[in-house]
Amino acid sequence: MTKQMCSTVVLLAVGLSAVPFANRQDADEEFILFTSDRANPSSAGQCGDCEDIYVMAPEGELLPDSPDPIRLTFGGADRADPPYNNGGADWSDKQKLIAFQSNRLEATPQIFVMNGDGSNPQLLVELTGGAAFPSFSPNGNRICFHGQATPRDIYVMNLQGRGVTNLTRREQVAGEPAVEAGDNIRCDWSPKNNRIAFTSNRDTLPGAAANQEIYVMDSDGSNLVRLTNALRSDANPAWSPQGDRIAFESNRTGRPEIWVMDADGSNQERLTNFDAVVAPRLIAVSKPTWSPSGDRISFHRRVGAAPLPGHFEVYTMNADGSDIQQITSTIDPGFSGFPSWGKSSIR
Repeated sequence: MTKQMCSTVVLLAVGLSAVPFANRQDADEEFILFTSDRANPSSAGQCGDCEDIYVMAPEGELLPDSPDPIRLTFGGADRADPPYNNGGADWSDKQKLIAFQSNRLEATPQIFVMNGDGSNPQLLVELTGGAAFPSFSPNGNRICFHGQATPRDIYVMNLQGRGVTNLTRREQVAGEPAVEAGDNIRCDWSPKNNRIAFTSNRDTLPGAAANQEIYVMDSDGSNLVRLTNALRSDANPAWSPQGDRIAFESNRTGRPEIWVMDADGSNQERLTNFDAVVAPRLIAVSKPTWSPSGDRISFHRRVGAAPLPGHFEVYTMNADGSDIQQITSTIDPGFSGFPSWGKSSIR
């Protein structure tokens, strides 16, 4: 039985001042949440106690007169003793809340929720081995995430941290062979229905190296469908706002790039292509997220020239892969990544 501790969440009413960039003139303001160690750069590029959650305008911080990113959490070594990580943020416009992962309680990350300005962080659930990368349901009343205990699984729970349910691993029926469910991570809840996309290596052939593919299932774990079938890894699915397309990461061409497909897995198309970049072996493009209108996609990618390992920055591009723009500027070897594009509907 999985150890589980739930905490009752007392959510604050969120006024306009608590919504990122709500005081700007646009009535329906878009923003991008991201994870960064910019206040505590790590020589490792990522670390266990230096990352925090920031929010910025979609145009980023590089254009003249662009507002600086706003730091929402303060777990890094400059503010916390002992320091801890915060990251993997997801925004619910319905609830005006941010779900995220943090290892502030122990060495392993767990799922928390906070107001849009970073106030009132509350623990939602604590699982043995940890929990990571939450995603809100369309109405914001439920959250999916993956547990960190190996093999990992996709879970759902309500906004009070109750009703925690493992969707990807079923109890073995007496007298029947065990069902191999593999390793299941990085869920994303469709904005238009109760379908959840996720990454799994469950269909890896015996004796072969583990191969990740993308699957979808209903929010109760039923009606499982495999969408990709590549010789290499497909991972990190992200639904479009209309629920008709899924962006994802694939290294089927030799290294991670951003791809897109229809919701049924058809019409798979490569969007990014960094073949011409110096030292292409260092390029890694990951974690897509759609703009609320569906016209652009944000992602993070490794930058830097060999032999240095480089560091990560956040980018945006049109939904067809054109007009790629870097929108963060992080001191090497710092990390800025895991973007999540949100919209605060003020009217």
